[in-house]
Amino acid sequence: MAAGMIEQSIISKLLDGGSLDELHASNVTSEMFLTCKDEISFILRHTEQYKQLPDKLTFLSEFSEFQMLDVSENMDYLIYKLKEAYTYTKLVPIIQSAADKVREDSIEAIDFLKEALGELERAVPVSGNKDGYDIISQARDRWTEYKKRCEVKGLIGIPTGIPKLDELTNGWLWGEELVVITGRTNVGKSWMAEYFATVAFNLGHKILFYSGEMSKEIIGFRFDTLNKHFSNSGLLNGAGTLGKKPDTDGGSYLAEDYESYINQLSQKSGFVVVTPDDFNGRKPNVQEIKDLAIKHGVDMIVVDQLSLMADKRKADIPRLAYGNIAEDLFLMSKELKKPVLLLAQANREAVKNRKKGESPELHDLAESDLVGQNSSRVLSLSVIDGTLKIALKKNRYGVNNREVLMIWDINTGYLEPLVRDNPEEKTGDEKPESKEKKYYGF
Repeated sequence: MAAGMIEQSIISKLLDGGSLDELHASNVTSEMFLTCKDEISFILRHTEQYKQLPDKLTFLSEFSEFQMLDVSENMDYLIYKLKEAYTYTKLVPIIQSAADKVREDSIEAIDFLKEALGELERAVPVSGNKDGYDIISQARDRWTEYKKRCEVKGLIGIPTGIPKLDELTNGWLWGEELVVITGRTNVGKSWMAEYFATVAFNLGHKILFYSGEMSKEIIGFRFDTLNKHFSNSGLLNGAGTLGKKPDTDGGSYLAEDYESYINQLSQKSGFVVVTPDDFNGRKPNVQEIKDLAIKHGVDMIVVDQLSLMADKRKADIPRLAYGNIAEDLFLMSKELKKPVLLLAQANREAVKNRKKGESPELHDLAESDLVGQNSSRVLSLSVIDGTLKIALKKNRYGVNNREVLMIWDINTGYLEPLVRDNPEEKTGDEKPESKEKKYYGF
């Protein structure tokens, strides 16, 4: 997208009911507008003088040749592209000047680059400084937020797809939400993360899914299984019969059913998968994942897994490197206001002496105990006798050490709650659970 088009898009979005808050929060200035400097300056002056944005008629009376655009991209992405274009125009002359100085004095050239790049970095910050939050004078904001939560019965984030888990977490929250999913090898961490992502996608959210281990084709087939319950083994083996159709008496999926589903799915978009192949075969760092999240305007980010990420700070000790990565992911979630799901391996030696089916603890994280410290939630997975146990080992915004038990058929993507009849776990307000099978697939 050309610089002029980006600037037009931002202005059109502002005049179509937008707000300057996002520009201010990202420290966007009128200087960054290269082709629409007069237009954005007018908007800023009008807003300062009249305490509101100009309407379209007022704006177009001043700039009759301006073409209003119908913009679907979110503002985060547009701001990112605006800064990218502005940085390019400033960076090229710096590099050219440095190249000229290298011929004369390479040491002087380095000093010039340091100073020039420092100035450029300060001119294009990620976000502006804040003045703090007065909990007294802004108390009414909390009343407004409380009323919103009443309307949605506490489910203020992206649903997990598992009602009992939603009760404990209120969904995946918007910002400051680094969810670590841990467990032993082959317990189903990747499947579970993709299940959560698939739930979010089907509710209209855009997803960025980084996989350091699996190919895009494998992830795609798993998505199809989780989405419509096609047999995953059948998809991988090229079988003509692809499992039973849901809600039918013995009806089976055939190859033509899968083709029909694919044709319908092809009309949609918004589930972006990246692998090391997209980074020339190397591990990406958090900044690279962040750039992609902004570029695609996603609502949830999944990182599979921690040990297959690179530490931008290049710590020599793995424990510190993994801690740095987890911290950067948490800060990314906070800045972008998007939930991040991070998969981390449980230490094999630490959990081998645990009882069968017992969930790993926070200190069992193989990569680093710093990972647990930087997370807002930790979900520990274990499987015993066909039952998946999701143990909430850390829950910064709710109760800890609660469990959700599910019957899980990975091959067809079905999750079924395991009814627990322990009377000690029930309260007088709870209604008896239905004996009818209830699946949380799609």
